Amino acid sequence: MSATLTRPAWTNEFEIETIDKLIARHAPHFPTTRLQEPRTLTTPQEFENFYRFRIAGAAHDLYIVQVCSKVIDQIPDPELQLFLSRQIGDDGAHAQFTRQRVWELSGHDPIDKIKQEVQKHWDFMGDLPIRNWLGFMAFELHYELHIVAQLILNSRTATIADPETSKFASQTILPDEAAHRFGVLAWWQSKYDKAAPAQKTEMAAQLLELDEEGQRRRNPYLKEHWQIVHLATGAQIQGLAAVYDAWRKEVLAYFLDLPIAKLPQLVSVNE
Repeated sequence: MSATLTRPAWTNEFEIETIDKLIARHAPHFPTTRLQEPRTLTTPQEFENFYRFRIAGAAHDLYIVQVCSKVIDQIPDPELQLFLSRQIGDDGAHAQFTRQRVWELSGHDPIDKIKQEVQKHWDFMGDLPIRNWLGFMAFELHYELHIVAQLILNSRTATIADPETSKFASQTILPDEAAHRFGVLAWWQSKYDKAAPAQKTEMAAQLLELDEEGQRRRNPYLKEHWQIVHLATGAQIQGLAAVYDAWRKEVLAYFLDLPIAKLPQLVSVNE
């Protein structure tokens, strides 16, 4: 998919530069690089915390697989279908790796727990991701783009890690997820750029409304999940909400080709 952009190209470098600016403005205690290599898991409690953290990650990925599998035959767009076929395959492979790694370390297949956690996503998100194509776009924003800043900050400040998981993340997950973000943006721009001005205004208003709904639905989960991440990896979470909110504004302003000042007041993750 290709897109005609009027802004700087959305690249990994653009993401890092933007997030570092937001850190300086909203949470300067966060580092702009990884300060130290995390140590390996050692105590039984650390392993238990790790299992809970990774089960949540597998559920996140499997939920994406399930949503995209429902949407792929609901939106008759071959470009989207080809993109989603990759997203489904990638996130399925991510979830399966995590399942196998937890199984290997714990001696127990976590599939039932993963299934329970996936259901929680369906419960709090409701029909939003499959309501219409703009609802699906709001889902993609929340599950692929709005979380980027928190993932980067977690990776920079984590003090505990599983080496095998870290290796798979750096070699496979990171490039896959970058491709997903770029694909979501390209597909959106292929629709948005072709719209007439009045239609553009309506699309932007509807997407903002759905994105706000998604934020309200996800807030309790995000705050709980950040605590899980902190316990499992030692990552800093104080001040994370301010960076998350600011990054979400940057994402929406970019997607809608609007100055941030033109966005309405948005729901905060703290609400």
